[in-house]
Amino acid sequence: MNMNITPDTRVADIAAQNPATIRIFQRFSIDFCCGGKRPVSEVCAEKHITFGELRTALDSAGGPERSELPAADASLTEMVRFIVGKYHADLRAELPRLAQMAAKVLEAHGARHPDVLPALAATFRGLWEELETHMMKEERVLFPYIERLEALAADGQRLPASPFGSIQAPIGMMEHEHESAGQALSRLRELTAGYAPPADACNTFRGLYHGLAELERALHEHIHLENNVLFPRAARLEEELTHRAVI
Repeated sequence: MNMNITPDTRVADIAAQNPATIRIFQRFSIDFCCGGKRPVSEVCAEKHITFGELRTALDSAGGPERSELPAADASLTEMVRFIVGKYHADLRAELPRLAQMAAKVLEAHGARHPDVLPALAATFRGLWEELETHMMKEERVLFPYIERLEALAADGQRLPASPFGSIQAPIGMMEHEHESAGQALSRLRELTAGYAPPADACNTFRGLYHGLAELERALHEHIHLENNVLFPRAARLEEELTHRAVI
């Protein structure tokens, strides 16, 4: 990759410039979304790896073309529609499926795994409910406003008053909810010992753990694209339009 990575470079900046590096961060269990604003040196120390080891792995990631994520310089409208069409659509299909599997596994195996499955089902249910509300707020309020900002900028128009003042208000709310979702994912990983099914697990049990692991991977990418790419660019665009309006 072409980016000059130093020990002070933030993880989120690396992932934003070259999304292909996300799989490297996932391999080392390095948070590149909610906790991605930390320098590389700090996460290397935490994970007990050297900077050179991580840098070599990142260099092997290849270019952005190896990732399905839109390029960092894609239009905001393109990013919004990718998020809704890909991540939101996938979540609305996958969350009910996983909920059914979790209920089935709890009923069949809960007595043998009382320290894991009841808490897993409750944590997942809370995550599902929170994500449903979260996606609705993004699609009805924040995302249309971001698309409107880009349209105004393209037409050279002034920024009208928004119902929530600065975009930082809804962005702050969404980032707070992302943090909550990240905590739920961490809890699920802890409960399942890294999604390792027990020896007596049936196929549904194993399928549930695999599905939860995939959910974690996709949500980390999803949150990264919003927190570290879409939201900062939208905030900068609003600021530019506000400045234009004042002039």
